[in-house]
Amino acid sequence: MKKILVWLAALFCLGAVALWAKGYYNDRYVADELYYTRVPVDEVNVDSWLVDADGVPQAPGKEYHLTAYNDRGEAREVTFTQSGSAGDYYAPGSWLALQTSPTLVVGVSTTEEAQVPAAAREKILDQGTRLP
Repeated sequence: MKKILVWLAALFCLGAVALWAKGYYNDRYVADELYYTRVPVDEVNVDSWLVDADGVPQAPGKEYHLTAYNDRGEAREVTFTQSGSAGDYYAPGSWLALQTSPTLVVGVSTTEEAQVPAAAREKILDQGTRLP
């Protein structure tokens, strides 16, 4: 009887860990909504380095911190990177479509202004995308 209870407890714990892992994965890596932003037109693209939490350079690239808007005009602060040199960075004024999970930007692609939903486009043009 004791052996059965131990096995049942182990199975319960394994199931709980599996459910937690699935939720964690979905919250971080599964895109569930599109947001739109625009690289500020006064953005300067110069060669730079991506750095870790301690400020140590890791790889050539640029980190973007912007405000993005969904198709309902709801704002969200987003952070994403572009690897490479200044020629690889997004051009000032570029419109971007961001695939987002609840916690991360999981994909970035350039788009045309006409493809951006009206509510998001109005917010971007009225309020901008640069964080204060």
